[in-house]
Amino acid sequence: MLARMGTTRLSKPDRWLAGLALLCFVPLLPAQPVPPPLDLSLPDLPTLSPWDAVFTLQNSAGYKDNVSLSAVRPTGSAFVRNQLEAMVFRLPLDGWEFNAFVSGEDTRFLTSEVVDREQNALAHAQLKKTWSEQWSSRLSGQYFYQNQVVDLSTSLATPTVLAVQSHTYSAHFAVRRMFAERWWWELEPTLTRQDFNSPLDDYWEGGPKLSLGRTYGQRSEATVSYELNHRPYDHREQSTRAAAAIPGSALAFTQHRAQLTWKHHWDEPRRWRTTAKLSYESSHDNGPGYYDFRKWQVSQQVRWTAPPWEVSFTGRFADYQYPHQPVAPGSPRAIERTDFSLNLRLERTFAKRLKWFLDYDFERSLANQPATGYAVNFVHSGVSWDF
Repeated sequence: MLARMGTTRLSKPDRWLAGLALLCFVPLLPAQPVPPPLDLSLPDLPTLSPWDAVFTLQNSAGYKDNVSLSAVRPTGSAFVRNQLEAMVFRLPLDGWEFNAFVSGEDTRFLTSEVVDREQNALAHAQLKKTWSEQWSSRLSGQYFYQNQVVDLSTSLATPTVLAVQSHTYSAHFAVRRMFAERWWWELEPTLTRQDFNSPLDDYWEGGPKLSLGRTYGQRSEATVSYELNHRPYDHREQSTRAAAAIPGSALAFTQHRAQLTWKHHWDEPRRWRTTAKLSYESSHDNGPGYYDFRKWQVSQQVRWTAPPWEVSFTGRFADYQYPHQPVAPGSPRAIERTDFSLNLRLERTFAKRLKWFLDYDFERSLANQPATGYAVNFVHSGVSWDF
């Protein structure tokens, strides 16, 4: 019977009555709340600051076998070194880029009776503006403090090794223009003030530098540059060919320097990189030419990087000729000098901010003038922390 009832069809009048009853019943049902619309908005993202900073503390210990760069009585000493670096930079989000670097280094020799300490400090700041795809400019300033035994053969235009305290202030302004495909030129005038402790004389130095370069491959680059500098001394006097001072005269140098630089990455991940430099420098004084000299220099660096390791090896060779400075009074032979140096550095990263390093330097200076050459070995190892 139920089956028969399930198949019973209502007549048309009955269907109309059922629909009318349903319409009358629906308004009596309780109202259901309307669900709120979905919030499809994204949460506020943190604002990306264009500024960042990195601080590095480095501690090391080592040995230097000729702390005074002596040609006749070299003495060695163990040492400890502490160095602190700070770098602040701004990302070029709007075409403006800024970076600043400050570094201080203190070395204490533990057993030397000749030199007990060496200290260096460096501060550098640079502001760069990219004006378009072709034009950019930068302005930079630098301060360098030095308190150590140094070779001043280039600065004084005569073979000299002294313990000095010096302050160097320099300003650079550069304009760069991209042209053709990956080619660029750059004009960079500079101005430097050099202050020494007595008995060295202070001087100003300035002039333009013009560079031409081309980038290629995996961030590789070849560059040629020419630099012209004029250096007037505050009180230093000219000298005759017999090395006698000319009273009442004022000494100044005009220096020309040309350099070819080739930096090349040998593989796509840029694990292997070499940097080769070849330079020639000539200096002429404004007097009889006693301080004139010529210098050739070539250097080569090979760097290999495969995290966590980084290894670099650098070699340098330089040849000096002082055509108007005799090896001894009355000698027809002019002073000649040859320098070469080697550097080997190993680094290993143990954690994101912790590194171990080993650094070895060898330097040798040979001259045909008695008691002017020297040799020095320098090795130290330590750790550095970034924070």
